[in-house]
Amino acid sequence: MCLELMKLPISHKSDRSYQDSAEDNDDFIVSESDRQMLLINGSRQQDEELDELSASVERIRGVGLTIHKELLAQEKIIDDLGTEMDSTTNRLDFVQKKVAMIMKKASAKGQIMMILFLLVLFIILFILVFLT
Repeated sequence: MCLELMKLPISHKSDRSYQDSAEDNDDFIVSESDRQMLLINGSRQQDEELDELSASVERIRGVGLTIHKELLAQEKIIDDLGTEMDSTTNRLDFVQKKVAMIMKKASAKGQIMMILFLLVLFIILFILVFLT
């Protein structure tokens, strides 16, 4: 009987120890499960953010390609304008040389007549361009 009484607290203590360790194990499993769920949720959130970032990068890429195309078109326009300006400059130089040569050959009376002719021509061109 004495042995039985002595055994009872020992076995009772081991049951308690077993229960405590089982509770600790359950707590550990629950905490690990919670931690893994947080990691999974965090991973999902990161995936969503990466998808949004990817969509933003694609939009920026599209805008960049559009800007590139526009710049190429404007470069062509500017090159054409430069070519036309060179051509016009060459023609203007030719006309100025001709006028200078005519002015050298003309007398004072001829120069006055030339100035009046050019003035009338300017007025006619002005009227045609701006008033019609």
